Amino acid sequence: MEKEKGKIPMSSIIESESPRGLRSVLLNRRLLACRSCGWVHYAMTTEEKATSDRFLGRYQLTAQERFLYESAFRQCLRCETPADGFRMAEEADIAQAAGHLVTPVLVEAMIGTQ
Repeated sequence: MEKEKGKIPMSSIIESESPRGLRSVLLNRRLLACRSCGWVHYAMTTEEKATSDRFLGRYQLTAQERFLYESAFRQCLRCETPADGFRMAEEADIAQAAGHLVTPVLVEAMIGTQ
């Protein structure tokens, strides 16, 4: 399968060096970029979301608090654009992401594949 120019395959590795050493590595992750601001996110798995949700039980969130919690995983961390408009991250996006935390987002399987 030929790599489309400017596209990053799902098996990409992101490594960020800092004075303290390696900061992060993502393997076999779908990387998405916000169409509005370019912030890079990785597609969160349902298992990761379930793990995150397990810790909420002790807080007894109201329906509104639960809605706000859920919405945080369905929008851009930086500009709050809905995740359904994200696109597949390209090489330039990945290079820019080296300076920031690549954050999780929970999206449908097809989001970012167009």
